[in-house]
Amino acid sequence: MNARVLAGSNVVLILCGSFNPPTYLHLRMFERAKDFLQQECKCNVLDGIISPVSDHFKSKKPSLAPSIHRLRMSQLATSSSDWIRADGWECQRKEGWTRTLEVLKYHNMQMLNRYSNLQKLRLILLCGADLVDSFTRKDPTSSTGRLWSIEHLKQILTQYGLIIIERRGATANKTLKSEDLEFLHSLLDNVAIIEEDTFPNEISSTKLRIAVRAGRSIRYCTPDSVVEYIIENKLYTNDWEQQQLNDLMKNNSNEVIQNNKTDNNIVKS
Repeated sequence: MNARVLAGSNVVLILCGSFNPPTYLHLRMFERAKDFLQQECKCNVLDGIISPVSDHFKSKKPSLAPSIHRLRMSQLATSSSDWIRADGWECQRKEGWTRTLEVLKYHNMQMLNRYSNLQKLRLILLCGADLVDSFTRKDPTSSTGRLWSIEHLKQILTQYGLIIIERRGATANKTLKSEDLEFLHSLLDNVAIIEEDTFPNEISSTKLRIAVRAGRSIRYCTPDSVVEYIIENKLYTNDWEQQQLNDLMKNNSNEVIQNNKTDNNIVKS
């Protein structure tokens, strides 16, 4: 990341994801990125935003807790921070799954309005290295055959920039320099890959859900308020996960029935 260009910028960081549940790792990512920006790039970090995905992502992720729970847990997780907060715009949208670029555009506008008295405002996408590895993933349901739109990736790097926190098993640097992402090679000055040596990136939401399902403690992996919320709402237990699957199957069946009715009406017309 070009420190000379960024110097003096007022930065807002945004982290998109499931937060299912949020962990201390998510919070540490913000702190590590803030240190990097302020110490090495001479920026001023104004805000950190956690943006949970909507429930429409559930078709790809059956274990996804309803957004009302994930947003509340994210709010609880950030309640002790004076600069990181959870935002519900993305997860509360009714239009369906929102592409990352659209989330960035919305929050960029919010930032410009909120800090209209400041100069050199910059919204930067924060992510784990495993997200970068998904940039080359194929998606047969997409018209382009790719999970990520080439144009979207170009805009994200050009207009916003990317701070990546290293994660064991991920290969962000190799992925970004691969032939498949050649169209991004000239934009890598807008990317920073940071190693987290104070608090290595090992905790994952998936591991926490597995632990809860097995009846094991997750205390000190996420704030106590989040642990208590999970217990109080009986989230991620075997019974809860089975109910989630049942609800998903029921919803899918209702959609098929509704689509068939629509098709029949079209034929009759």
